[in-house]
Amino acid sequence: MLKKIISIFFLLAPLAISQSDSTLILSEIMFYPQTGPNEFVELYNFSETESIDINSFKIKYSASNADLITDAGEGTILPPKSFAIILEGDYVIGGGIYDGLIPAEALVVKITDNSFGTSGMANTENRQVWLLSATDDTLEAYFYSANNPQSRSDEKKIMIKDSSQSNWSNSLLANGSPGFTNSVTPVQFDLQLASVTFQPSNPTEGDDVTVFAKVKNIGTSSADNYTITVKLRALILIVLK
Repeated sequence: MLKKIISIFFLLAPLAISQSDSTLILSEIMFYPQTGPNEFVELYNFSETESIDINSFKIKYSASNADLITDAGEGTILPPKSFAIILEGDYVIGGGIYDGLIPAEALVVKITDNSFGTSGMANTENRQVWLLSATDDTLEAYFYSANNPQSRSDEKKIMIKDSSQSNWSNSLLANGSPGFTNSVTPVQFDLQLASVTFQPSNPTEGDDVTVFAKVKNIGTSSADNYTITVKLRALILIVLK
């Protein structure tokens, strides 16, 4: 007796949303806002190709219960190479201090609670912040240092999964850089003039002067070819007697 074996194949369409959260990181924390309860946490998806649905992901602050991330009117899909700004639940979109500061391409979401933690973030003591998945897996954690002037956030320097203190710094901008490249992130090519000296140090008229310039590269790539232009300006001092 012959048995018929029927094989059923399911064709799975490629998903537009990533099933991995390995490229989702903390990128900025505003714990000492300029006015009122305007704290925020920024995330970055450094994937080159895949979006991530951050609905029901969580931000845990210090010893408080974790806060759920939820839709604030723009959905919860974070595209590749993009930022998400997580605001407090009672932040009034269209009437808050970050209106006009957050670029249109950044995703704005909220937490379901009206504050991070029970009553907001401390600005005089160091505290830890966790990014959790919807299933409570820890994706990243950072211990912010409360040595910032008011309105200056903590920003990540290099957008990778590295939340060591050396990869974070105080923002260079008032109100931080929500939705933009962080102000402390080094650019690809960035040369600085570290020092300039002259020989002789106190030249007189007719002397040949040699200029020594020290250049420091604080960019992420080697600067193989560059030039330094020195412009001399004569100063004429007239003494009237």
